[in-house]
Amino acid sequence: MKLDKRCFKIDKTNAKVMIVGYQKDGAINRQSIWCAVQDYPFPMLITLNRTRTKFPMSSVGERLFSDHYSIPYKYIATLDSEYFIRNDMGLWDVVCHNGLFDVWKPNAPYMRFDDSSSPRSKYRIQLIRIWQIREEFRQDEIKYASDRIDHLISWTNPVTPEKPVINEEDFRNIKLSLIDSVQKFITR
Repeated sequence: MKLDKRCFKIDKTNAKVMIVGYQKDGAINRQSIWCAVQDYPFPMLITLNRTRTKFPMSSVGERLFSDHYSIPYKYIATLDSEYFIRNDMGLWDVVCHNGLFDVWKPNAPYMRFDDSSSPRSKYRIQLIRIWQIREEFRQDEIKYASDRIDHLISWTNPVTPEKPVINEEDFRNIKLSLIDSVQKFITR
């Protein structure tokens, strides 16, 4: 699998719940959705924002203590599907309480879109698949471009996905829950 030069740079809280997960009702729960306003060149290496998120976390998110979370550079994000949506608090009330996006308060994703300068036609929820890869990148192979952008410096070799972070059955259940949750908010 060939990676794009641009990295998938995300909040530490998002990375932690996508890769490690959190306890809910006696089980490990992982998130797999992303609020997007632009096209991303998947697959991409996951890197972390260096600053604390500006979006309000729920009590679940606050309990994760993710400010000092770090990951080895051996996880990639691929796009499974995306759903163009209407930014509506009713949607976020559902998605932020049903296991799909529980680490955020409903106004966090709402603000993400509302504060965006992108046209509303670009608002979408992406279902992201995280894979652990055989290769591991070093810090000196990644260029810090800005608070929101990192790039691979000179990597041109393909990477080898070893295993998805979320097994097939759990991922299918997340997808079905997402489809059910967004159905009446889809714009196209």
